[in-house]
This record gives sequence, C-alpha cells and structure tokens, in this order.
Amino acid sequence: MIRRHFSSWFIPVLLLLVFVFAVDAQAAGTNPAQAAVQSGQTPKGPRPEQFTYPPLNFKVPKASEFRTKLSNGLVVYIAEDHEIPWFSASLLVRTGPFLEPKDKLGVDGFAGSIMRSGGSTTMTGEQINERMDFLAGTVTARNLSINIKYLDEGLKIWMDILTNPAFPDDKLRREKDQALPAIRNRNKNVSEVAGRVYSDLIYGENSPITQETTEATITGITRADLIAWHKKYWGANNAILVVSGDFKKAEMMKKLEATVGKWPKAEKAVPPIPKVQQASKAGVYMVQPEVIPNQGIIRIGHLGLMVDDPDYAAVDLMNYILGGGSFSSRITKVVRTDNGLAYSTSSSFSGGGGGGPRGGGGGGGAGILYPGTFTASCQTKNSTVVFASQLMLDLIEGMHNGDVSEADLKMAKSARVNAFPSMFSGVGSIIQNFANLEFTGRPMNYYDAYLAKYEKVTVADLKRVAQKWLQPDKMIIMVAGNIEECKAGANNMLPNQPTIDAMAAKFGGRTIDGLAKKYGAGTVHIVKLK
Repeated sequence: MIRRHFSSWFIPVLLLLVFVFAVDAQAAGTNPAQAAVQSGQTPKGPRPEQFTYPPLNFKVPKASEFRTKLSNGLVVYIAEDHEIPWFSASLLVRTGPFLEPKDKLGVDGFAGSIMRSGGSTTMTGEQINERMDFLAGTVTARNLSINIKYLDEGLKIWMDILTNPAFPDDKLRREKDQALPAIRNRNKNVSEVAGRVYSDLIYGENSPITQETTEATITGITRADLIAWHKKYWGANNAILVVSGDFKKAEMMKKLEATVGKWPKAEKAVPPIPKVQQASKAGVYMVQPEVIPNQGIIRIGHLGLMVDDPDYAAVDLMNYILGGGSFSSRITKVVRTDNGLAYSTSSSFSGGGGGGPRGGGGGGGAGILYPGTFTASCQTKNSTVVFASQLMLDLIEGMHNGDVSEADLKMAKSARVNAFPSMFSGVGSIIQNFANLEFTGRPMNYYDAYLAKYEKVTVADLKRVAQKWLQPDKMIIMVAGNIEECKAGANNMLPNQPTIDAMAAKFGGRTIDGLAKKYGAGTVHIVKLK
C-alpha cells in the first residue's frame, strides 16, 4: 500500500518538474540539454568522437572445421550451437532454373513446393501440417527447424518428403491457379515492369537469365513432369546439407547417417551458365505499365563484373561512396537529402546469381555465376524523373572522372572492414557462408584474403576502377512510368530551381531528350510490354 501511495504522487510531480525545467529553458532561448550544462550539470563521460576502440582482431574460421561427408556422398556443414534446445537444417539443392526446358519453365519451383504441400506416399500434406504443428516445428522440401527433443520424428518426416513425394494432381492444379493471376497482372505493377525490362535490356530478352514463366509453360506442366524432375535432380550428389543446433557433433552425425545418409543419388546436375554480353546499346529507354503510376522508377547502368574479379574490392568501395553506403553515399545525400526527390535511392554492383528467381540483374549479391550489373536507381514523381536522372548521372560522371578523396576511402574502408565480422555472427551464418562457397564452386579460402583485399585499396585504385567499370558509352537509362509526364521534366515551381537549371545546362535541357542525345543516338526508345 505504501508503495502504491508513493508512486501515485511522485510520478506526476516528477513530470511537472521536467515540464517546468523545459519551459524555463525554452524561455531562456536554450534547449534542456544546454540548460543542464549552464546550470552546472556537466554531462559525464567522453564525447562520441573521443571514443577509442582496439584494433580489429578477427580470425576467420576454417571451412574444414565444419565440413564432412556422409556415406552416400552428401556434403554436410555441421556446427554445435547450445544457446537454445533447437535443431536447424537446410539443403542447397543443385536444381536451378537454367536446367528447365523452355516449354516447362516453372517446373523447378512447382516440384519444390508440391513436395511439401502434396505430402508423401505415406502422409498427406495436411497430415504433415497437423503433426508439425503439434511438434512446434516447420518443414519444407529444403528446410527442417524443430525442438531437439522431437528431432527423430522431424527427420523421419523430412526424409519421407524428400524421397517419397506424392505430387497429387489437386495440389498441382492449386499451384497453377495461384501462379496464373500473377503472370496475367505482372505488367500492371511498375516495380515489376521496371525490374523485368531493365534485365532484358542488359542481358537480352532471349537469354536464359531473363526467361520467364508464361501461361503456356505453367499450364503445360504435368504431374509426370514433377516426378521426372524430382527423380532426375533431387539426390544426395546434387545437394549440400547445412546443420546446426543443440547437439554433440559425433552423435548427430550418426543420426544423419541413418536418415539423410540413405538418400539416393540422382543424375548429376551441371547447370549451363550462360555467356553474357550487354544486349542493348547506350541510350534512353521508357516503358509504361498497364496501370499508369504517378511516379516513375529510374534504373541507370550497364553490365558489371564478377565478385571474384581482382578489381571487386576496389569497385565495392568506390560504389559504397557513390551510392551503396546508404546515408553516407553521394547519391542518397544529393537525390534524397538535399533535393527531396526520393525516399529510397542507391547504386550497386549486383545480380549475376545473387538475387531473383533466375539471378537476374536487379538485385542480390555481386556477379557469382555470371557478370552482374552496375545499377543506380530511385523512384520519384513523374515531373522530377529527368531531374533525378541528371543528378545521378552527374554523380556517376564525377566518380568516373576521379572525384574521390582519401577521406572518402577511409570512410568506405572502415565501414566494410568493421562490418566483416558480422558475416560470421553465429554458427549458422558461418557454416552457411562456407556451404554457399562450395555450392557455387568458388574458392574455399575466399574469406581468408577478404580483409587484405580491402585494406590495400588506395585512392589511385578507386580512380582506376571508376574509370574502368563506370562506362558512360554503355549507359542505359531506363524509366518505367507515365511516359509523357516523365518525358516532360521538372516544372518551375520547385524550391531547388537553381540546381534544376544547373543540371539542365549540363545535360541538354529539362526534358528527357537531352539525355537521349548525350547517352544514345538521340532517340528515346519506347519498350513494348510483353
């Protein structure tokens, strides 16, 4: 009772005192923090710029510490993690869309999905749902996550899905019914149109990288196709297993040997990696979605490089300064902060197997399987599309011409080097990183030399790679939006009119025609939706 009585009067009085203190400070022309200093209440401790930190002393784990193999040839990356009584496992399966027949695009995704939703020859999908709910775990064709005390049953269910999928016709019909509306409506969404058209411009409409499912390919997939696909590619020799959890490694290896160690082999999958060259010439390309938006999406760029290219570390640091460093980057500062044209804007060297269903040029990591793209992008009002494009091109051109300093390099290098240990923040991420390296056929010592590559980059290196990898003669400027409004350019009522005038003088006017003359043959290319 005493405690309740005390709190009932003390908290209101305390709030009143804080309010009076703030009002007095405001009346005196100071903020409360300044008033505290002036009243003799000196803040304790050092200022943020006075903090010092010990040198980074992070050692990369060795892949060999985690890698092993089961008797059926299945490669396993395994690590103990005793933080919670849990088990997590994932499969990297070498199926992939490059293996799909052109008239059956979508069979890979359907097979993986229906293996789970359709259940096995011994348990329906609904029965699996009910049992996994009881066990408080989750299972898909590629993943198992479950409390360690229920692991034996979880592994049994998972192996049943992997080895005995039923592929019932009703589940295939449902998958088709769900897929077809998205195909029919994909020309209505401006973001989807922008990503698809930009990838087509970089890689070509007929490239395996940009091939897309259609109504014909989806409706043509049969249950027999799913069975054949599973039999051909889903096997121990086409996968890597990643396992972590609250167990002893020796004991867990016995469990895995008795379960996934019995998983049969399949035909060895060797996905053909397409040869890549930029499909479209430099210039301005515009496309209008079926549902006309009030904002336009801009993507500016060209074909990029591979992540294992010797120049990559320097290119990554250069791009961090240009547009990859979030609020630290020039593109974000100029386009978003200084001129208020877009909520999100950036640049990246991306794609090439790092993102999207076919590893397309719109996102994800740098080029892993084939060269990715350099892309600067933002979304802005139709009336400011030209202005935003000019600002980004101006910054790209400045970087290409060597506008970079030692302070820029120090900032970017510090960000990348200090962030490196976060890539190994837990045992799950450690073994996943190593599994990804092996899965994509990359050097297993990649992370050993990672920091050294970044630390040795100089300003001269940044200038060299900027001139080499930012290529004005190949620059594609793609705009998805209301074509007529986006073409017209900025009006005279914007508060940043002096900057608009400066960019117009440099890039041939306020309309998009000036960009077409500078970066192409003077023609604005209108792309038809497919």
